[in-house]
Amino acid sequence: MASRSAEAVATSVVAAGRSGPRRGLVLGGGGMLGAAWTIGALCAIEEATGWRPGGAEVILGTSAGSLLGTLLAAGVGPAELRDHHLGLPVTTGPLVGVDFDYETAVGGALPPRPHPNIGSPGLLRDAVRHPRDYPFLTMVSAAVPTGRGSIAGVGELVRRLVGGDGWLPGSGLRVTAVDYRTGRRVTFGDPEAPRAAVADAVMASCAIPGWFAPVEVAGSRYVDGGCWSATNADLMVARGLDEVYVLAPMALRPEWPEPGRPTGALAALRGWRERDRPKGVLAQLASRYRRAVTRQLLREASVLRAAGIRVQLLAPTLADLAVIGPNMMDSARRRDVLETALRTTLVRAG
Repeated sequence: MASRSAEAVATSVVAAGRSGPRRGLVLGGGGMLGAAWTIGALCAIEEATGWRPGGAEVILGTSAGSLLGTLLAAGVGPAELRDHHLGLPVTTGPLVGVDFDYETAVGGALPPRPHPNIGSPGLLRDAVRHPRDYPFLTMVSAAVPTGRGSIAGVGELVRRLVGGDGWLPGSGLRVTAVDYRTGRRVTFGDPEAPRAAVADAVMASCAIPGWFAPVEVAGSRYVDGGCWSATNADLMVARGLDEVYVLAPMALRPEWPEPGRPTGALAALRGWRERDRPKGVLAQLASRYRRAVTRQLLREASVLRAAGIRVQLLAPTLADLAVIGPNMMDSARRRDVLETALRTTLVRAG
């Protein structure tokens, strides 16, 4: 299949509809299973609201969310994403005839043995000297060994769909990554960011330290945008938006407290912690990380709301987490995760 021209992509974005509230879409990171959950959530949102997520004024993607955001910006609909992910025939849209092996695209459920070195000695030195200047995960990412994995297959998929070596003209697509020397967050697609091809920006955003090799863009090395934040939703401030949908597969959606108990998102988070008793070291670490991501997400949402932006937060429920498990790269669970998200998110979105 010939890739769509940049002009055709831009035309589809402009024609997607600008009436009504100016909406933004944030797609957080979460590996293979995070992508599966996000696809299910996108389908549920479209069914419940009638709004096409690909028509958002701004689509901000982090890690796996950057790939999905790029596909949406290129004109792929949620239903087409769902069918392609499940290996079903895709009969309309840019994914017709496009093969992509989700089982092997990023090398499997476990990373290859990394190089025996420190990933970014310069960043680690700066982080030790000025620890308050960097998020915790950014500091950790500097210390881990350089990964040997490759996400070239992801880049090839993007190049096949959007073509060329530049950005999507007229597109509201934005992609987050972290400069592996300075530790600073970069939003590719913004005017002040280094110029980058969409495929390179997406690969950089997906380059998990210790798992994948950093990706060079404009002479600098970049790693996963999730090293700064799993969602980076605060970057949607000052973009002229009225409403923002935030899909956060690495966060959690706590059940509301029982009658008579404290209300509010943080109280709900505490209630979830009381009920969540994961077994095994990996499951316990994943649970703690999810709580940290959720707290960060709530802080970012408060920034948006303080700016007068309506925020719709969507994250996995306990039912989703039971299917996802502790390893977000376990592709064997993709189908079950996506199908569960179709049910659980529909209740929330409706």
